[in-house]
Amino acid sequence: MKKIQLLIALPSILLLCVSLFFDLDYILYLSLAGFLLAMVIKQLRMRNRMYELGHPDRNLDRHEDGDEGDSEIDVSGDD
Repeated sequence: MKKIQLLIALPSILLLCVSLFFDLDYILYLSLAGFLLAMVIKQLRMRNRMYELGHPDRNLDRHEDGDEGDSEIDVSGDD
């Protein structure tokens, strides 16, 4: 998946440089579509690591048996 992303992103960078140098709008849009596709592939690759990259407090209230813990927080400021 990483090689596919690289094969899409590198030509898009070259097309972007050519389109900006020669002021060609249709090549600019083609390169931006390539960038968008490369970013979608990046997100698909990162979804497997979503748990690792998540906030540590997200699963803090879970018990080993799968029940939710007490997640109410007193924000009134009273002791």
